[in-house]
Amino acid sequence: MPSPGTAAVKRLGAAMLAAGLAAVAAGCMHISVTESEARETLAPDASADFSACPAFAPAFEATDRFMTGFNARDAEAWGESLHFPHVRIASGSVRVIQSADELAGSFERLAAIGWDHSAWADRRIVQCGPTKAHMLTTFVRYRADGSELARFNSLYIVELKDGRWAITARSSFAP
Repeated sequence: MPSPGTAAVKRLGAAMLAAGLAAVAAGCMHISVTESEARETLAPDASADFSACPAFAPAFEATDRFMTGFNARDAEAWGESLHFPHVRIASGSVRVIQSADELAGSFERLAAIGWDHSAWADRRIVQCGPTKAHMLTTFVRYRADGSELARFNSLYIVELKDGRWAITARSSFAP
């Protein structure tokens, strides 16, 4: 007998196939599903069954923790959303961050250019497996008055390591 999530998985598979065919027809080769699209496809009653892709929900939770710690200007809390060593690819370089202690200077550098807080504009899982998810993101940096300072696209790699979901690497178009 099929498990209760089988029909939901088939619906998600059909949705991803349709998206894939549309992407191929449009000349692009990636398939993406937003959190709300997947929740709607997998479980219209909001009791999502993520058994088809266990990395899905934890990836969003890890990136939520990332943004909360970052906006609190709390290097330790921000660091709890990351695996160390952590890799950041941006500004034409690769930086390997060994600990949360190395994050604290980020807040002053951003404040110097007018940054007050950031928010996700978009997050999409584009690949996932039982212990890893690749998430395309767009984040926005805001000034204190709420006006937009900048907007950047990124790729976050979220993994389950040592029993904890966190971000292992991120590649961003941010400086």
